[in-house]
Amino acid sequence: MKQKKVKSVYACLMVYFIAFVAFSVYILFFTDVKHFLQITKENDYTEGWQLENGEEVDISEISAGDYNGVLKVSKILPKEMLETDSLYFSTSNLKFKVYVNGDEVYSYDTEENMTGVGDGISYHMIGLGTKDEEGLVVIDGAAVFPKGRGGRINEMQFGFEEHFRYYIIRKNLAGLALSLLMMLFGVVVIGFYFGLSRKNPMMQSLWALGLTAFLFGLWSLCDTGVPQLLTGMTYASRTNVYGLLHLAGFPLIYFVNKITKSKKNIFLYLSFITMFWGFGTLLLSRYTLGKDMHEMVGTIYLAYAAQLILMIGMLVENEIYCHKQNISSNLKYFFIGAGIFVVASVADMFRYLVDHIGSVGHGTWFRLGLIIFFIMMGVQIFDWWSLEKTSLERDRFVNHILQYAMDADDPEIRINKALEYLCLELHADRAYIFEDMNDGTFDNTYEFCAEGVTDEIDNLKGLPYDGVIDVWYEEYEKGGHILIYDIEKYRDVCLNMYNVLKPQDINTLVTGPLIQEGKYIGFFGVDNPPAEMMEEVSEIIRLLMFFLSEMVSQRDNRKRLLEYSFHDSMTGVGNRRAEKEFERNELDTSRSYGYVMCDINGLKAVNDNQGHEAGDEMIKVVAESLSEVFGRDNVYRMGRDEFAVYTYEDSLDKFESKIDKVKTVVNEKSVYVAIGYSYAQGGDPDYRTHKLAADNKMYDEKKEFYRNNRDRRKAQAD
Repeated sequence: MKQKKVKSVYACLMVYFIAFVAFSVYILFFTDVKHFLQITKENDYTEGWQLENGEEVDISEISAGDYNGVLKVSKILPKEMLETDSLYFSTSNLKFKVYVNGDEVYSYDTEENMTGVGDGISYHMIGLGTKDEEGLVVIDGAAVFPKGRGGRINEMQFGFEEHFRYYIIRKNLAGLALSLLMMLFGVVVIGFYFGLSRKNPMMQSLWALGLTAFLFGLWSLCDTGVPQLLTGMTYASRTNVYGLLHLAGFPLIYFVNKITKSKKNIFLYLSFITMFWGFGTLLLSRYTLGKDMHEMVGTIYLAYAAQLILMIGMLVENEIYCHKQNISSNLKYFFIGAGIFVVASVADMFRYLVDHIGSVGHGTWFRLGLIIFFIMMGVQIFDWWSLEKTSLERDRFVNHILQYAMDADDPEIRINKALEYLCLELHADRAYIFEDMNDGTFDNTYEFCAEGVTDEIDNLKGLPYDGVIDVWYEEYEKGGHILIYDIEKYRDVCLNMYNVLKPQDINTLVTGPLIQEGKYIGFFGVDNPPAEMMEEVSEIIRLLMFFLSEMVSQRDNRKRLLEYSFHDSMTGVGNRRAEKEFERNELDTSRSYGYVMCDINGLKAVNDNQGHEAGDEMIKVVAESLSEVFGRDNVYRMGRDEFAVYTYEDSLDKFESKIDKVKTVVNEKSVYVAIGYSYAQGGDPDYRTHKLAADNKMYDEKKEFYRNNRDRRKAQAD
């Protein structure tokens, strides 16, 4: 039944493609598309023109520059003509008048524009009729440029207007299609850029590539002459031809700079300067010296060449950088496209500078190089997208590890859970961590083994750095991680490490370093991952270096964090947070307990008269005295000069005797305190009431102390 369904699907597909091919054949050969494709130079009218000296020429093969800047040709019209017949032709940088039987019927002169007096490609129509049969047509023209350079008729047809239009479009169809494809590529890439939900550094520069493609495509489109034919916008197209390539160079260099690993902004700055220097020089010469941009082709190409040299320099420098860092530039397809683009550009520049034809056909090789470049960039983007997709999968893997591990609060448990996930998901035998013991040896401190694999953690203690681990550390410095595809081949690399690995039945291995503050503190890895997954595992190991290093660091910092968060840094006793934690989780209110509040008398005066260091010493004295009597774990510093104490005592007498002892100890050290206390005989869950009572008593005693001191000072004054 299933096979029948598959055959039915194939049958539907076959019928569909047959219908598609049949429809395409009909469109191409049985509609007016056939007529369009068959239009050739059958209406060509460039041959048979005569110069003033009687020489017969093909006007598309000569220019006014060949005749001292003047082009005057004539020709006899056909014997039989229609009222709809006309002469259709295009010119480049030529001003002229047309005479039929001695009467002026058409004249054309170029207009002043940003580029000078040139017009690039202009299209003209000379209306004729039966009255002009066998008449003499004279074209009297001159080059518009100084010194009579250039000025030509590119092509000419006699007949119907649509024939000429079809001929021009068909003649430039390849260039037109490729130009539109470049522009479409640019729009799609820019849309792709804005549609990305996640942009790595490479993808973040796609807008520049898209803009470059669009500008190059628009330049190429204007250079075909089709926009001038369809819209009549001669001077807009002329300006685009001279200006767009300058504007397209900078985003291209920006894109290249972003996708390279070295990312030297100096190339970007040089490109920016080159762009403004090139176009600025043209504009300055145009409006201050009155030069036509057509006269400064060398300057224009120098600016283009400078951008190409910068791109080549960036790529070479990036390859050198990647080689030193032992990393891949990941620009294979870009290099192919860029290489073809550079060669085609140089070839086209050379062709233009030496070819007498001038601007006709200019940019063919350049355009071809661009097309290939953007095709290869499309392939490169797809490659990057594939890598991005793979990277996302790796990130998901790492995120799953972290989510799995972070369910636990204890860093020790997190590390073990991370190794468990790593081992099981990568189908490895063992995942582990080795740590530097800071005595020249390394210990296997964590390990997770797959089912049926023997534990090795107890057997791998005290591995020496010299001659064993140092080999891996050297490899870490070069490549960041180590892949061993065949343990037997590794024997020749490091026999000592081989002797450690072989008894563990290790065949393949991937390992990476643990790093804290730029220093190696150990390493982690997996044993015997599947050979086909080695590259993928190595990338995952590389991504996990930071996270596992952080987990180990969190483990080390946890004790310090607990110490800092629950203890006063000056005195070492508990802080206010520690007291709250004790009350919430540890205070046993079913037992007899006492609460003490202690405040230092005269601390402000000591700070003012003797300095804060003396005041700090008083605080330390009180903390040490309270700790000596009640135990350090029961003392809490509540503020600048206030301390609190929780203590379990069997009787009020024992509790009060300890309070008296504190007063004696601090008084012997010339420190005076105000102490308030409350005792819960037999326990009392309402510990807050006792805290309030102790606090009130302390303030009463403090007031008494200052009142007595004031009375004593008053008596002494009397």
